[in-house]
Parts: sequence; structure tokens; C-alpha cells
Amino acid sequence: MKSAEKNPRTPLKRLAVPVLFFLLAAAAALFLLPLIGRTFYPPSLWREFFTGSETPAVQILAERFWNTALAFTAGAGLALAGLILQTLFRNPLASPFTLGIAGGASLGAVLAIALTPILFTAGFVPFTGVGGALLGSALAIGLVLFLARGHDMASETVLLAGVGVNFFFSGLILFVQYLSEEGRLFRMIRWTMGQVSLTNPCLLLFLAAAVLLSALVLALFAEEMDILLTGDERAVSLGVSLYRLRVFLFLLSSVLVGAVVSVCGPIGFVGLTAPHFARRLCGGNHRDLIPASLFFGAVFLSLCYTAARTLLYPDILPVGVITSLLGGPFFIWLLTRTAKTAS
Repeated sequence: MKSAEKNPRTPLKRLAVPVLFFLLAAAAALFLLPLIGRTFYPPSLWREFFTGSETPAVQILAERFWNTALAFTAGAGLALAGLILQTLFRNPLASPFTLGIAGGASLGAVLAIALTPILFTAGFVPFTGVGGALLGSALAIGLVLFLARGHDMASETVLLAGVGVNFFFSGLILFVQYLSEEGRLFRMIRWTMGQVSLTNPCLLLFLAAAVLLSALVLALFAEEMDILLTGDERAVSLGVSLYRLRVFLFLLSSVLVGAVVSVCGPIGFVGLTAPHFARRLCGGNHRDLIPASLFFGAVFLSLCYTAARTLLYPDILPVGVITSLLGGPFFIWLLTRTAKTAS
């Protein structure tokens, strides 16, 4: 009887330390990382920031803070999308760029850059960057769903359809780049490298709302995601509608990836690495994995952005370069580890 009485409290006790760690990590990422750089600022500068001072140091701190907040939010979104896809495909190597959504968003943004004069003349200036990427991601979602129709959204079919769409969009991107003049070509290449630069506070609000709402909605399906990992037959026997669940997970991950890529461009490996670190700390329960993946992705991309703006100061590296340099070796290690486990 005593052990039965203690069981309901056990999950809360088990989560207390990770939650405290995550909150401290989030606070450190948002309020300590902006102080770090080739020029280090004392924490007391935050007092001037919140009192509305406009000294050069405060302006630099403000730029660092808002860009770090954008990196924090984008990293959380990519990590959550990666967790969803790894569960959907039951594959530890799945990532947010598996399904071609990032390719569609990139194509939309590249076309918007190439057609800037026409869009400017037609009065569609606000839609040249983010709008083009969102339309491209929506096109990719529609194509993958169309190609996977009639197959009950089987994970292999969706995966292969996404890979095919991604290759097709990559070819179109290269074609558009080849036809573009040098100035716009440079903008396209920089955008496809992934960068964290907040030009409009509304974009941060849009992305934060998308990530927060997705996380809250996904938490309602945490139990179904746990069951999905046990296999299709067991999931069906437990009353899970596989088709509806797969479509929901696919659409949710696609919306997240489309939102992040439309604001920051394609940033690789965050969605691949963060869920694995979360599993190492919290195990396989999705009620724990969802918040853990959010914070690991957020802190990881925030650290990468800090490195990107510091290493080659005063130049700022595209953050996608840093994530690829760190994520590539991790992917190779994960691939060899998965192969050894399979054998």
C-alpha cells in the first residue's frame, strides 16, 4: 500500500530536476549568451536595456538578445519537428529535412528573390521572403500528400515521396540560381545557408506562437506517439487510428518546419541531434521528450548562433554552417551506431 501511494508522486519527483535544469538553461541562453562575444558586457547592462537606454552598448546587446531569442525559438521548433518525424518513421535518422518541406520553402524563397522587381512593382513586397517560403512549404506538403495517397500514409511511402520531392525542388533551385544575376544569386546562397537575423519582431511572435501551439497540441497525443513506437499491429489493437495519427504528425511537423525555414532559412541537424540528447536524459516517454527536445534544440541553436557571430567577428557566419559542422560528425556517429545495433 505504501508503494502504491508513492507511485503518483514518482513522475513529479523524477521530472523536478530536468525541468529545473531546462529552465536554468533557457534563462542562461536568453540572458547570458547575448553578453558573450568579442566584446563582453557586464550583466548590469541589462538594467540599462530594460530602462530604455539607447547607448551603443545597449543597442548591440539588444540586437544580440533578439537574434538569440529567434535562434532559441527556431531551435525549439526544429527539435520538436525532428522528434515528431523520428517517431512517425520509427527511424532515429529522420530529420525535419527528410520530407522535402525545407526544399519547398527554399524554392519559394529563391523564386521570391529572383522575382523581386516584379513583386515590388505589383505591391507584394511584404511577401517576397517569408511569404514565398510559406507558399513553397505548402506546395511541398500538398505534393507529398498527393504522392502518398492510397497508401494509408505508410511511413515508407511518405518518406520516399518526401525524398523525391526534395530532389525535385533542389533541381529547380539550382535552375533558378543559374538564371539569376550575381547580386540576387548571392542573396539566394546566403539564405539557403540558414541565418538568424531578426528584421521584424512580428516574425518572432509568429514563430513563437507556432512552436508553442504545436507543442501544446502535440502533448495531447503523447500517449498515442508512445504506442506508435510499439508497432502498427499493437497500435491498432489499442484503438489508435494509424492513418489519422500519421496525417496529423506529418502536417504538424510540416507546419513547424515551414514556419522556421520561412523565417530563418534551412538550418540542418538541429532536429536530428536534439531529440537524441533528450532521449539520453529523459528516456522514451513522449510526455518527457516533448519539453526536453524543445529546450535542447533551443539551447543548441542559441549556442551555435553565439559561435557564428563570434568566430569571424566582425563578420557573422550563417548559423547553418555551424550546425552542419557540429551535426555532420554526430550524424556519422549515429549512422555507425545504428548499423551496429541492426547487425
